[in-house]
This record gives sequence, structure tokens and C-alpha cells, in this order.
Amino acid sequence: MPALLGEWRNGAGPLAQRLADAIEDAVERGELLHAWMLPSERNLAAALDISRSTTARAMELLAKRGVVRRVHGAGTFVAGRSGAAASTAASAAADTAAATTRALLPRGLRGKYRLGSDTDPGIAAATFPDVTGLPREALTLSADDLLTAQPNGAKPGSGYAIAGLDITRVAIAAALTANGLPTTPEALVATTGATQSLSLTFEMLLSPDDIVIVESPTYPTTLELLRRIGVRIVPVRTGDGTLGADALVRLARKTRATMAVVMATCNVATGRSLPDADRATLVHLAQTGVVVLDDRTLADYHPTPAPTPIAALAEHRNIITVGSFNKIYWGGLKMGWIRLHPSLVETAVRIKSRTDAGSSIPSQILLTKLLPHHADITAHRQSEMQRRTHLTSAFLHDELPDWRNEAAGIGPSQWIRLPLRDSADFVAFAHAHGTTVGYGGIYRSDGRPSPHLRTTLTSSDEQILAALHNLRDAWSAFPATRGRRR
Repeated sequence: MPALLGEWRNGAGPLAQRLADAIEDAVERGELLHAWMLPSERNLAAALDISRSTTARAMELLAKRGVVRRVHGAGTFVAGRSGAAASTAASAAADTAAATTRALLPRGLRGKYRLGSDTDPGIAAATFPDVTGLPREALTLSADDLLTAQPNGAKPGSGYAIAGLDITRVAIAAALTANGLPTTPEALVATTGATQSLSLTFEMLLSPDDIVIVESPTYPTTLELLRRIGVRIVPVRTGDGTLGADALVRLARKTRATMAVVMATCNVATGRSLPDADRATLVHLAQTGVVVLDDRTLADYHPTPAPTPIAALAEHRNIITVGSFNKIYWGGLKMGWIRLHPSLVETAVRIKSRTDAGSSIPSQILLTKLLPHHADITAHRQSEMQRRTHLTSAFLHDELPDWRNEAAGIGPSQWIRLPLRDSADFVAFAHAHGTTVGYGGIYRSDGRPSPHLRTTLTSSDEQILAALHNLRDAWSAFPATRGRRR
């Protein structure tokens, strides 16, 4: 147990609070699993060389937070169900976790975090770049374009191409190959974006009660899609660099997981990436029977040289990669992709046909015109993000010094820790003062409170600066009685 807590004595606050925080972090990292029995207060105190009253107070704090469950006469356990009980109740538990996360927010904000809801324009909602920065000559569409882009084997002019136009799949394959992921058109399915790619993959490979390892933080949409399937989500903190793939693999084996979902390059919240050694470990996990799904939605924001894609290290049926051009090109493009073993393409296409007969033909044609400019577009977007990262960091340093930016400085997001146990009340308070930011709790699968908030950098410099000023003013007016640590 002491080895899992690291340098837990460092930091501010009472010793019991620091111990409770360290234990909660170990739970979040997946190193203390649901239903595991913790050492007794006496034994833990002896192992850590502290008083028993300190460990007792720490356990009281953890129980209040819902991290542990204390059973009289039996001991203290990590909160949650295990074994058959968890398996048979997976769907209900998933619904409860989703409802709990939304319940953490004040009523006026809950609807904004439901799958498919609209959000107000602002530094949280603007996760898609606008059309600015795209070459004008590529944003043209003629009648000849439509007449010549015929689906292979389809009725002329029908517009049906469930897997995507041949020219689209060839163009995507060429772009992926040029960026370090050797790909053939036969291994691709064109989609409307990462959400559809994930949804198709989950429906194709998962069943209710399956166990899925998901890094934390991750996309809220990923969590919602998994909950719809009815799987049991087990979080593991990899995206912020505090946990390597070795721990993820151990957790996958302990839980007999069916799948692990990671954003190996440019985590949605922190922007951090797994090192190449960890990627090789995930390849071995796939080779031993666990599906590894690598979500590369934001990978194009990583400057060169970028880490090697997991699928480039080994060609295996259990390694699946998804991505999107909407987050790097333009939100209105509505184009994404799945790269998978050719033996799975037919099944993916069959599932896709249940909901649509293929991505938009105009969007596919526009994509083929944009892809030759990919290097220039990504360089422009990366430059924008770097400039706005510096702008945000300088503002926080000067105006909000008690806020800590834990992002890596790569990608379109900032992951900011507030000096609060839970940022939900401040997220609502800031919204009432005119600025919408992302509540950190929705990027976690366990429904627990989060001290983080997420902002994005895809709005203009002027919009970001105005929003930061609004956040500063809201923080100054935020009542100390609402949970601010002093």
C-alpha cells in the first residue's frame, strides 16, 4: 500500500487530507480496484509511520467522498461492485454513473453535457476549428466533381457508398501512410467523424457486461457510447502521464477486459501522449487477446516528430484506430475514418448500413481536395494552438496564480486544476457570468467530483482573452463558502 501512495506527505493541507487525496488518486489510476479491501487503520498507520487518528480521519474523508465503503466488522473497501454482481448490473451501473456525473452540475447546466446537446459558443464549446486557415482553392465543388465521383459498382448518380468513395479511401490511406501509419484503402471505412467511428467499433466488438479499460480523462462521448452498450467501464489514468501502459496491462488482465480505449497521441484534456515503449506494451496486450482501440482524433495537433501510431508497430486484428478530420480541418466537414483489419471491414460496413448509406458525397470530395494540403493545414493549426497556449498560460500566471494548468501544451485543450475539491459549482457560477467551460467530472467515468475544468483554444485570440477575463472576474466574485480552498 505505501508504494502506491508515492510522496503523499508533500503538499498543502492537513496530513489526513493529503493521505485521503493520495488514496483517491490511486483508485482513480486503477491501482486500487473496486471492492478491494484496504488495510486496517492500525496497520496502515504502522506502515506509514503516522498516528491511527490520522488514518481514521483519512478514511472518514474518503467515505464522505464515496471513494470507500466502510462495513462494520468486515473492514473498509474501495467503493463499487465486483464479480457477478457488477456483471449483471453493468447497464444499470453505467446509467447511474452517467446520471451521477450530470447530477454534480447545477440543474441549469446538466442538459449541456448530454450526448448531442448544443452548447453555447465559448472557450469550452468551440472544440471545432472554423473554416479559417483552409485553402480557398480546395473549398470548391462543381457539377463535374459530383458526376465523376461515382461509387464503385453503384448505380450511376445514386450517391450510395457505405464504406466511402474509392477516391476518398485512397486519399485517406495515402495521408495516413505519409504520416507514419501505413494503410491500404481496403482497411478503411469512411465515417462522419470520430463519434460514428467509435460507435460502429463498439457495436461490432462489444456486448453488455464486457469490461472495457478507458483512460481518464477521456472524451465524454466515448463514455456515453460505451454506457449505451451496457459494458462495465474501468478507468485508468494514462492521459496525464501519471500511469504507464504496464499498469494498464495489469489492470486489463486482472479484470479480464475485452477492450482498452486510449488516446495514445494527444489526450483530449491534457494533450499528453504515451511514449513509444508504452505503445509497444499495448501492442503485446492486443496480441494476447485484448482489443486495443487507439483514438487519434487529436493526433494531428502533435508537432513533428510525432510518436509512432500503435497500429504502425504491428498489424493485428485486435488493433483498431479511429480518427477525424473535423477537429483539425473544420467542424462542418463531417468526415472521419476507421482503420481496421480487412477481415472486419465487411462487418463494419454492414453495421454502418443500418443507420446511413454512406458519408456525404460532397464532404468526401471536399476532403480529397483538402488532403493534399494536410501538412500546411496542420502546421497552421499547431501554430495557432501554440500561440494561444502561451496566451492562456501567461494570463493564468499573472491573473489566476492559484489555478494550475496541467496540460502538456500540445493540442486544442487546457486542463486546469482549481484549488477546489470539486469545480462544478464554479463551472455553473462562471456560466451565469457569461463564460461556459467544460466541467472536469464529465471526462471521468466514475461520476466522482473533479477539481478540473477544460477550456479549448479553437476560438479566436480575442474571444479566448475575453473569456479568460470573465473567468477571472467570476473567480473573484465566487463565494469562499462554495468550497474554495484557502
